[in-house]
Parts: sequence; structure tokens; C-alpha cells
Amino acid sequence: MQLRSILADLDMWLAEHAPGDQRQLMPPADPTRAAALAAGRFRIHEDVLTWLSVHDGSQRDPRPAAGAFIPQDFPLLGVTGMSLGLAGMVEEVERAVEDGDEEFIVGLEADERWLPVAMNHTGGQLVVDHRPGGEYGAVLELDPSIGVNGVKRWDSMSHMFISVLEALQTGSALMTGSGVKAVPRIEEPADALPHVVWDLYFG
Repeated sequence: MQLRSILADLDMWLAEHAPGDQRQLMPPADPTRAAALAAGRFRIHEDVLTWLSVHDGSQRDPRPAAGAFIPQDFPLLGVTGMSLGLAGMVEEVERAVEDGDEEFIVGLEADERWLPVAMNHTGGQLVVDHRPGGEYGAVLELDPSIGVNGVKRWDSMSHMFISVLEALQTGSALMTGSGVKAVPRIEEPADALPHVVWDLYFG
């Protein structure tokens, strides 16, 4: 199933069941900005470009809880957020090399070819791996504060979106990078539109 079709189905599901999340979806990114976001460091994976050609992020307004419909509470980034995230990765790698800590950081907590595509409120990140090899395009989770260092969550952004869509449609669980089950439900606050939340189940 093509990613563009998956995203169209996700948009329709959110519009019907979680309009708070659907309302947070941004319009398409400027294709020139999207193509240049890696500043020539690597060839951007087609899934990333497809996502940006449909939505330039999923948090139009950062104040509401809505927009974080990827477990565990990840709003998706647009071009600006991805660019800033990548710059942060590069700085962290350069600092690690300068301090002699490369073996403890690079490929574990940061990498110049990891493109952040989502970030949650605790600083956890989802990154698309752009290193050459069999894992090219995989979505990894990073959150050193809980010992999650480059854990593979999905084979690709296409795999991520179809997994999330199926979980939303069926109410089934997805596993987080820390091995905790996350189950979706719709929260309907009195003062806001319904949106997706993920309940965590330990053990």
C-alpha cells in the first residue's frame, strides 16, 4: 500500500473519530524546503518527502494535547522541526567527538544521519535512519532518559503509519521502544475536540 494512500486513510479516520488531531495537521510543506532540509548531508528517504508533501507536521498549535497520535505521544515534525532536530544531532555528535565520547554517543544517542521526524514533550524522539545499509529508512526511538537508544520501532515511515492506522481502527496495542504496550482510545474533553491518547500497560 502506497504511503500517500495510507495517509489519506489516516486523515479520514482522524476526521471522523479524532477531529482534534485532524485539525492539528499542517498543509503540505514547500517542496524546495523539504528537499533541502538535510543540507546535502544525505539523500532524504522518500517516505519523509511523501509525508512532508501531505502534511508539514501534526502540531499546528503546540498548546493542545491533540496532534500526538503516534505512540508514545509523538507529534510529527515538519520541515522546520526536522531541520532543527538534525542540527541538534550534528552538534551532539561533534561535541562527543571533541570530548572523546564518540563510542558512547554516536549511533546510540545521536548520529549525523538520523533525521528526527517526531518529538514528544519529554524529549523523546523518533528518527529516520539514513545510514547506508539494510536499516536505511527505519524509524528508531531515542530517549536516553529511560535507556532507549536507537531502538528500531518500524521498518519505515510507511510501516509506522500503517501500523498506527490499523491500531487506531481496531483498538489494538503497539509496542513502544521501551517494551511497554500502548493501546489507543479517544479522549473527549469537555473543552476540546476528541483526540487520540495512548494508555500504557506495563508487565
